[in-house]
Amino acid sequence: MKYSFETIRYEKNLPARVLMQDKPGFRSRTKLHWHKEIELLYMIDGSLIMTRNGRKTVINTDDVVVVNSEEIHIVDVDDNDRVNRYLVVQMSYDYLKNFYKKLDTVFFDIDKHPEAKQEIKNAMRNLAELSDSEDEFVPLLQNVEIHKLYYYLAKFCMQQKRVGINKPSNANFRYAKVVIEYIGDNYKDEISLNDMAALVGLSPAYFSKYFKSVTETSFVTYLNTVRLEHALKDLVTGNISVMDAALENGFPNVKSFISMCKKVYGATPTQCKKIYIATD
Repeated sequence: MKYSFETIRYEKNLPARVLMQDKPGFRSRTKLHWHKEIELLYMIDGSLIMTRNGRKTVINTDDVVVVNSEEIHIVDVDDNDRVNRYLVVQMSYDYLKNFYKKLDTVFFDIDKHPEAKQEIKNAMRNLAELSDSEDEFVPLLQNVEIHKLYYYLAKFCMQQKRVGINKPSNANFRYAKVVIEYIGDNYKDEISLNDMAALVGLSPAYFSKYFKSVTETSFVTYLNTVRLEHALKDLVTGNISVMDAALENGFPNVKSFISMCKKVYGATPTQCKKIYIATD
C-alpha cells in the first residue's frame, strides 16, 4: 500500500502548525500519509471520514479525534459538495518529548478521559476563534491554548503502547522511514541515492529496488516530489520567482523544477500558481 511521509512546517513562534479549514468535501480529501507530529482534528461543522491504521472513524460536528505520531491515516468524505469547517493542530513530537523522555513508549487516547477530552475541545474552539484575528500578538494567546493541548494529552490521555502499535504496517519499512525523515529535514540540500544507501547500510542497487518496492515510487522521484511540493508552496505564498523557488528547495536548476511540475501536474509552475490562486 502506498503512503507518504509529510513534513510539517510549524507556525512562527509556535510549537505546532494550526490549520483552519473551510472547504467543500472534494477538497477535504487527503492521500494516505503519516508524520512525526501528533495531530488533533476538531470538526466545527460538517462530516469527515478518517481511517487511522485501518480503523475508520466518522467525525461529525463537535467531534475531536487524535492522530498519534507515525500513525498512517487518510481523510475521505461521503459528500463532495458539503462545506466542511474544521481545525487541525499538528503538534511537535520532539517538543513534548522535552517534558516526557519516555514518549516513545506511549500513545494518546482522548476517549479514555472525558473531562480531558472536553478541555481539549475547548482549547480547539478557542484556537478556531483566534484564527480569524489580525492582532499581531495573537500568537501569544495561541501559545496558551496549544500548551493546554499538550498538557491535557500528556497528563490524562497517555496509554502504554503495545508491540507494533501506531507504526507503519510494513515490517520492512524501517529503512525507508529513516530515509524519508532525512529527506523531510534536508530536501534543500544535495542528496544522492548513494548517500541514502550508506545511511541505512545497504548497497545502492539493493536500496534502489527496496525503496521502490516499499513506497511504490523511485528514490529520485520521491525526493523531487518533496522538493516540488515545497517549491510550489513557496511560489504561491511568497513573492519569489520560479528560479528562486527551484534553487531554494533543492532543485539543481529551474529546468528540473519545471520538468517535474509538468510530470506530476501536467502544467508549468507558473500555470499551477495561477490555477491555485483562481480556485482558492
